[in-house]
Amino acid sequence: MFNRFTKGAGKLVSEAVDLAHELGSTSVEAEHLLLAAVRRDDAAATVLRGHGLDYDRLEAALTAETERSLAAVGVTATAPHFTRFPSKPRFATSAKVTLEGALKIAAERQDKQISAGHVVLAALRPNRGTVPRALELAGVDRNELGAAISSVT
Repeated sequence: MFNRFTKGAGKLVSEAVDLAHELGSTSVEAEHLLLAAVRRDDAAATVLRGHGLDYDRLEAALTAETERSLAAVGVTATAPHFTRFPSKPRFATSAKVTLEGALKIAAERQDKQISAGHVVLAALRPNRGTVPRALELAGVDRNELGAAISSVT
């Protein structure tokens, strides 16, 4: 599958791995892909920022969602102290589903390559999980955002 990725999409995945590592995560999640995407200087990132999702706002929404989820099971979130793990993080299910979703989106559109925009669209698709709940907390309409990303991808 990675052989169909454009250079930009491959770099996005690499940046997500690095970001997860910097944040002390043992796994790359869909939210790392989206956080890495919003940092980029491409059409999809421009659309994300145009919908009010800069890095800080997205990170704040993801943090709020994590705190909300933990509170739902009776855990109080405190500022964690992260240390880097010696090895690169592995891909968690949410990231794998996102990357497989990017492949499906490209196939549906009959695109020969998978771009960073396809990855962003795939991250927006699920109805359950951290990303959709965080976007809801941020007041972002995923359908509207997806349509805007789709128009530039």
